[in-house]
Amino acid sequence: MNAEFEKLKVVTKYELLKQVRRRRFYGALILVVIAEALAIALYKGLNIPEALPIPIPDSPKLFALFVAGMGSSVAVLAAVFFAGDSIASEFERKTGYILFPNPVKRSTLVVGKYAACFIVTAVVLVSAYALASAALVGMYRQLPVEVLGSLGLALLLGCSILGLAFLFSSLLKGGMGATIATLLLFMLIFPIIRMGLTYSGREPWFTLDYAADSVSSVYGIPFAEMWQGPMGGMALMTPDPTTSLFVMLAYFVAPFVMSIWITKRREML
Repeated sequence: MNAEFEKLKVVTKYELLKQVRRRRFYGALILVVIAEALAIALYKGLNIPEALPIPIPDSPKLFALFVAGMGSSVAVLAAVFFAGDSIASEFERKTGYILFPNPVKRSTLVVGKYAACFIVTAVVLVSAYALASAALVGMYRQLPVEVLGSLGLALLLGCSILGLAFLFSSLLKGGMGATIATLLLFMLIFPIIRMGLTYSGREPWFTLDYAADSVSSVYGIPFAEMWQGPMGGMALMTPDPTTSLFVMLAYFVAPFVMSIWITKRREML
C-alpha cells in the first residue's frame, strides 16, 4: 500500500509538471484575469442593479453573484481543456507502450492524472475567486461567507466535469473527441433535457448543468425570477445547493470509477 502511494505521488508530480508547462494553463489564467476585470468594469459601468428586470439593491452578494458567478463556466472550461486528452493521448500517440509496462497499476496512473488535472483546475478557479474577493473587499469592505460556498460548489463541479472528461477520454481514441464529447454533453444534451423538463413544469434536478447553477444560487438572490419576463412566462427554477452537491458528487464518482475500469481493460491497438 505504501509503495503504491509513493508511485501515485510520482505520477501526480510529473503529470502536474506536464500540465503546468503547457501553454493552455497560462492561457486559462490570463483569460480568467481578463474576464474578471471585464465583469467588474461592466458591473460598475452599466450599473447592473438598476438594469435588472426587478429592483434589487446594490450589495456585496449581488456583486459576488455577478462577478464570481462565472465560477461554473470557469470550472467547466478549465476541467475540459486540462482533462480531455489525459488518457486518450496515451493511446492516440502510442505513449502507452512506454508507460503501461512500468510497474505501476493503471488505476494508479488514472488517479494520478486526475489529481494533477484537479490541482490545475483548482488553481484557475481559486485565482478567479481570489480576484473577485479582492474586488469585494476593496469596494464593500466585506466578504460574504457565501463566496466560500460558491467556491466549494465550483470545485465540486470541476470534479464532476473532470470525471466525465476522463470517462470519454478512456472510451474514445483521440483527446479532441473526448473534449468535444464532454462539452456537447454539458452544453447541448443536458440543456435540451433541462428545457424539456422545465417546459413541462418539472424540476431537472438530476442534470449537471442545472446543478451547476447552484454556484450562483448559493448567494440567495432570486436570479431565475429576474429573467422570467423575457422568457415568455416559462417556469424558471433555482437549484437547491444541498441537492446539487449530491448530484455533482454522483457525476464525479460514477464516471471516474468507470474510467478506471475501462482504462484497466483497454488494449493498445
